[in-house]
Amino acid sequence: MRAARTGQRALTLAAALLVPISGCRTPRPGARHPVVVTGGPAWVGVTPAEQAGLQMLLADLAATSGATVFEAGSPDDPGARGLQRLALDGTRLPDGTLHLQGHLQTPGLPDQDVAPLTPDPDLQLQEILAAAGLRSPEAGAILPRAPEHLLPLADACGMALAGNGATAAQAEQAAADLEAAEPRNAPAAYARGADLYLLLQAPGGPDLQSQSACAAELDRALDLLRGYPRAAALAGRFHTDTGDQRRALAILQEATARWPRAAGLWPALAYAARTTGLLDISLSALQKEDALAGNLPEAALLTRNSDLYAGEWDRFQTSLGTGTDERPDPMRDFYRGYIRLLRGHPEEAQAFFRKAALPTSQSPPFQSLAMVYRLAIDGRRPEALLALRNLALSRHDARIPDGEFTFKLAEAFCFLAQPEEAMDTAQQAFSQGFGCTPWYERAPLLAPLRGLPRWRALISHLRARQLLLEAEFPAKAFGS
Repeated sequence: MRAARTGQRALTLAAALLVPISGCRTPRPGARHPVVVTGGPAWVGVTPAEQAGLQMLLADLAATSGATVFEAGSPDDPGARGLQRLALDGTRLPDGTLHLQGHLQTPGLPDQDVAPLTPDPDLQLQEILAAAGLRSPEAGAILPRAPEHLLPLADACGMALAGNGATAAQAEQAAADLEAAEPRNAPAAYARGADLYLLLQAPGGPDLQSQSACAAELDRALDLLRGYPRAAALAGRFHTDTGDQRRALAILQEATARWPRAAGLWPALAYAARTTGLLDISLSALQKEDALAGNLPEAALLTRNSDLYAGEWDRFQTSLGTGTDERPDPMRDFYRGYIRLLRGHPEEAQAFFRKAALPTSQSPPFQSLAMVYRLAIDGRRPEALLALRNLALSRHDARIPDGEFTFKLAEAFCFLAQPEEAMDTAQQAFSQGFGCTPWYERAPLLAPLRGLPRWRALISHLRARQLLLEAEFPAKAFGS
């Protein structure tokens, strides 16, 4: 019965795409520009989480059409200028009926309103996508089998994207319920995996069973849709943060081979590769991201630590921007201070550490570490050391250990003239998976450790591990 219904819906879509869409010209063949999927201004009766989730599903359909896709909160987002923009909005009627519509802007062409005629909201999404000249062969894995599950799916995905720790447990349960109703839906598995990942990041998070469950959900999403870009990017980060870079690299190798224009995959690969010292792969991934990102501002990208580790300090500092924007960004402000500290300019660094340490809900670990440096540069070293020890202690039971951040704690202990604690913490960073041998060897703040026998032993282990990974993941395997 379900197969018959799915087949009927496919025939309905095929027929619908042959009929002119209200207010539209014939769908344009092929997207010549990267696509920015945004939220439109005319939502009625649809919650913010549902709106975000519907945009996510539309973006995933576009990404699996072979397009380069970015997501933005508003059709007026300045980062979308010069790119093809597809704004989605819609209305939920009192009887629960959902009517979606789109607004397409393509450089050099008149704007286009897309008002699908079909009552099926799954097909409405596909008609809106078709107006941009895009059709996903993976729609069956991205959209629910039952049309009435579209809004619950969108709600679950929207809550996962919001990343609200206060509601993560509730969101995870909602995603689990949805997954039971739609066991073949890849975004449902992704949403549950994303919620579990968020729960694992919270202080005193769930036990290791939840870590296994998170990995299983992301694997499930990737089984349902091979190389699913959104799930592959998150899985790459999850496995890197938990010290299993081999798994991260294997997932991203398959995903980038299948979806080379999926922009979000390349920073995930750059992250996994840089933490294992595979800097050629990491730098190549950043170049591919740059080529796809086009006109998007640097502020939209993650920090480019690969440039730092490779000795390209000017490029790294430039990529961070000026820090004059008013939007809180503790992690980026921390790195703006950090690079200036490495260059021997603590007074310049202090302004950014002060800004990074300001109270906000974003990036608490970087806020705390910025406060350590702020206190130290102010000459309040006993307070700085206490703050650093408390930060290190708070991370002992972390389910998402993030060895790269642990390495930064080792640097801070060295800065505060605590070589033994620095050495212990550097070894801990290695045990958590951070194995960028070039940076262990170059990091200026760790210079006091380099004469220690324990340090020489650590470097020997790092080099051996890196040689194994270089043999297993040669640069040519990623098109480098």
